[in-house]
Amino acid sequence: MADGYINISILKEFIKKVDNLIENGEYGYTSRAEFIKEAIREKLKSLGKLV
Repeated sequence: MADGYINISILKEFIKKVDNLIENGEYGYTSRAEFIKEAIREKLKSLGKLV
């Protein structure tokens, strides 16, 4: 697998919810990317797939 980034499609409904969390500032996220990367890391960790 090559290093770097790829683009993905996410439902607008989900992005609106993420944007609201970011705008609220309550959870400390500063960008969509930050939130989504952490969500993926946490899911991989819970599945035992994160080294």
